[in-house]
Amino acid sequence: MHGVLAALLTLAPAPAAPEPISSPSAEECRGRQLDLFVGYGSSEAPRLLKVYIDATEPNQLQMWLEARRIVGERAKELRLELVPTRGGRAQGDPESDSVRMWFVTAAALGAAEEALRVLDGTDWQRVAAQIRSREGRAALAREIGLDPDEFEARRSGASGACLSRSFEQMANALAVQTVGQPAVVVGVVDRDGHEQINYMDTQLTELRTTLDRLATTAMFVDDVGAGFIPFGPSLSGRSSRLDRTFPNTGVLVGGEALPHRLVIFIEDEEHGRLPDWLDPAMRYRSQNPGVLSIQVIAAGVGGRAITLRRRLCAARTLGLEVEYLLHLAQRPAVRRLHEQALHDALEPVANSDSCSDSEPLDPGSDSGGPDSRRGSDFGHPRGAWLDGRPVNPSDLESLEWQLNNEPDSSIVDWLTSPETFSESFEFQF
Repeated sequence: MHGVLAALLTLAPAPAAPEPISSPSAEECRGRQLDLFVGYGSSEAPRLLKVYIDATEPNQLQMWLEARRIVGERAKELRLELVPTRGGRAQGDPESDSVRMWFVTAAALGAAEEALRVLDGTDWQRVAAQIRSREGRAALAREIGLDPDEFEARRSGASGACLSRSFEQMANALAVQTVGQPAVVVGVVDRDGHEQINYMDTQLTELRTTLDRLATTAMFVDDVGAGFIPFGPSLSGRSSRLDRTFPNTGVLVGGEALPHRLVIFIEDEEHGRLPDWLDPAMRYRSQNPGVLSIQVIAAGVGGRAITLRRRLCAARTLGLEVEYLLHLAQRPAVRRLHEQALHDALEPVANSDSCSDSEPLDPGSDSGGPDSRRGSDFGHPRGAWLDGRPVNPSDLESLEWQLNNEPDSSIVDWLTSPETFSESFEFQF
């Protein structure tokens, strides 16, 4: 009997092997809506801001949040698209590309910001190690608020092939523009689909100025689909000075009468440059009492700016100005380790009527300076200003030298001054 059964099994046809999943065509990906698109803002806005994100590079969360703030300020004229890339590089390696594709999958499922927060708080190599196993991917999916099975379905099969195709197209298109060199760029696309590539820093410090310039400049005058505007510092002069104060605004430590003042205008506690400005300044202040006052002001009208403005008000009301600025001087990942106690103290006052977002925000009727913007951001400048001049983090790392070596007026100041042609100037030999 067993011999007969064995013979029958030998003669039975073998089970058919599963057919391999063929890679869908570009048309099939579009038709089934499996391509990647992450957008923000009104589809009726005439211009598109494209933010090129490399998930393995630092400060990508801050760049994305800043881009969203700027688009929120200019909602009628601008919409936003997130474009995952290799940061301008022509090729990646399997480990870093696995993290990029993990981010692409999360972005396709609506968790781009959550994924960037995970990457902002850890090394991307740790994420690369986790996603090698299904269990690790499941843990990461739950960390960013996604169902692990849904995540697996989106990253695999035809769906995953479409995402991979989208990513490669986006990454390769940027690599052509940057000639394969790593770069931080954003693109501004007009209503006709012409894109202008602009080099930036990850804080998008010059983006508002760039958008204003492009809005009043004849763009794309030749037939090339994309051009380049390099990012670089502008000439400093008297027109770049901040020559007024902001009393009863934000938080001030050190008092009004000290000889030097650093004023920081920031839109969000999470802004990547805030620790770079505050940490060296607070260290200098503790080592050199009676020399430098520091004021932090919440700029803008977005939800995060309002939250920060209320917390600054609470710190001022409770006498916790120094403690709160020392807290903000730390990196966001470090703050989260011990922020609960401070926030528990601040939040009741911040949410009360005594901190009702009623600071004197309007700077007055002056115009023409770097701080003369109106409307959605109350005319506030951005960044750090030391004794009326804009400074960067490297300047603040050498504060003692900066304050002991006040610059005299230079020929650049004279040439860029509006009074140039009403004054005489003599060279001294």
